[in-house]
Amino acid sequence: MAILVPSREEIESLPTKLTNGESRLMNALLEALDDGWTVYVQPHLNGLKPDIVIFAEDGGVGIFEVKDWDLGCYRIRDKKWQVYDASSRNYVEEKCPLEQVKKYKDSIIKYEMPVLGAEIALNTEKYSLIQTFVYFDRHTTFEIQEKIQEILDGHTRNNVFGYDKLNPHSLRNSLASKYLKHGSKFTPWMQSNDLENRLRNALAYPKHGATDLGNLLAQAESKQRDLLPNSIGSRRVLGAAGSGKTFVLVHKAVNAARDGKRVLVVCFNITMVNYLRDLITRLARYYDPHCHRMIQISHFHRLFPEENSDIDTEIIKDPIDVLLIDEGQDFERSWIEKCQSLCAAKYHLMFFEDGRQNIYGKSIRARESVPGIRGRQNKLNKSKRLPKQTAELANAFSRWSKQESQSEDVTSTKAVQGDVFVKNVWFDGTKSTAIKAIQDDLQALTLDPNTARADIAVLVCSVEDGWEICKVLDALHLPCQRNFESQDENRKLYQQYKGDTNKFKQELDNLRRCYKAGFWMQGGRIKVSTIHSFKGWELSNILVFFNANDSQIEKAALLYTAITRSQQCLTVYNTDLDFYDFGNLAISEGYANSHPQRESTQLQTRKNSSSEVIRIPEYDEIPF
Repeated sequence: MAILVPSREEIESLPTKLTNGESRLMNALLEALDDGWTVYVQPHLNGLKPDIVIFAEDGGVGIFEVKDWDLGCYRIRDKKWQVYDASSRNYVEEKCPLEQVKKYKDSIIKYEMPVLGAEIALNTEKYSLIQTFVYFDRHTTFEIQEKIQEILDGHTRNNVFGYDKLNPHSLRNSLASKYLKHGSKFTPWMQSNDLENRLRNALAYPKHGATDLGNLLAQAESKQRDLLPNSIGSRRVLGAAGSGKTFVLVHKAVNAARDGKRVLVVCFNITMVNYLRDLITRLARYYDPHCHRMIQISHFHRLFPEENSDIDTEIIKDPIDVLLIDEGQDFERSWIEKCQSLCAAKYHLMFFEDGRQNIYGKSIRARESVPGIRGRQNKLNKSKRLPKQTAELANAFSRWSKQESQSEDVTSTKAVQGDVFVKNVWFDGTKSTAIKAIQDDLQALTLDPNTARADIAVLVCSVEDGWEICKVLDALHLPCQRNFESQDENRKLYQQYKGDTNKFKQELDNLRRCYKAGFWMQGGRIKVSTIHSFKGWELSNILVFFNANDSQIEKAALLYTAITRSQQCLTVYNTDLDFYDFGNLAISEGYANSHPQRESTQLQTRKNSSSEVIRIPEYDEIPF
């Protein structure tokens, strides 16, 4: 028998009770499938609500839309569904269930499991990993197919079925005809990409233990407690790195949902969506099995796509009571106003920002004049995450680079005993010497029995530099997890659209968004990420390959952001001539140790000849 998620007890307490058709299909799937399959009932897909989803790691994904319709009241005209409306004595248009279930599939591929979307961009065969079905509970399969034959084709005919297919043998055959059976040729790929846990997280049923609830259940500090009420009005919070902005946001979202309020959490960085959802869902389910259904989490460009999109037209159905914006320094004022347009007449808004991480150069003054925000700013500047040494290094760099920001210096409150193993190291040199130093350090780190590979991240300024790091890791036979395409994938895509530069760039943008959205911090591999996409994350061992190109005008904010990602050990490999002086300062003041391979004797000579250095512009980093 298949595994049921959630439990029958939780299903019985669902806000929306199962229909007869949903209940019958659920029981039929449980009986027909073995325990290698999981049956998810009424999962919460971040605003979209498929009726049933099934998954097996060696089989694939099935999505079911269930209809208890009497088809005698429906008809198809011009390939559109219509239902008879007794009040007007006329037929009115009805949503097509086949299109509805395909929408769930496309949303999962594009937003919830984008690692699959990235793979499909390069191998369209994998689109068949997710299959869609519509089950009509009051009719036989023959009756349904006769009724809607106008909109069926050879591909979709087996995707609709009736109650005569609910017996175990027929149901297994129906699923197998759409490749949903054990032994999928894509099994190794699904396992290596941890598709099971990715789907559980997407459907709001993460496994317990993967994220430590201890930090979320810790006592809030006085300044944090002052920010927890969700009373009507708008507030702006300036928070230093590691000061608990996410802690406050998560608790505010869950508290509002427990009070029956509709909550929207918006961030800018695609890679942060899964992280925020994981934290919020775990805390919400700790208190209540269903209150997470009141919370929707999205990055801004999913809510307001630049291109026309019909995937998420239903993500915001009702006015929002509580709007929480993370990474506010990355937002333009007009974007905040667009988010406000989704809110009820009386709503609560809080947006969090750290001006020192303003890596896209957004206007501070414009954000100050956001409608509805009055009074002084709320400030958080105590960090339990940043070690004292790293906080001092970050503060010194911010002062030295004269960053324009309203954020204050960060003060570390991390336990002193945790600083024993903290080490900051600074390297200055050329690109080639930096890469050699990184290779030597990675080899030493991975040989250290006290360092887990999963706790190592290499941060880069561009995808091209990321490829260089991946070559280093390949040479060391160290598998990695990256949030951008490989160089081979880039070449393959280029060959696919050779001659059509615009199409190539469009597909490359889509591919990179998939990789960003699918970035997965769980797993035992070394992480390789652009600094842009790692904003909001942190790990014990951070190696920063800082080789910024001339188009990255906010270099100081970029390096500050990278420095503040470290929980313990930080090494900066700087090739930027503009920051050599700070390297000398950091070492002389004791903020960092000099790297053994640092080219100290050549620094002044290279700085004097900096006018001879020519950088080739690289393909722009995709920010969202």
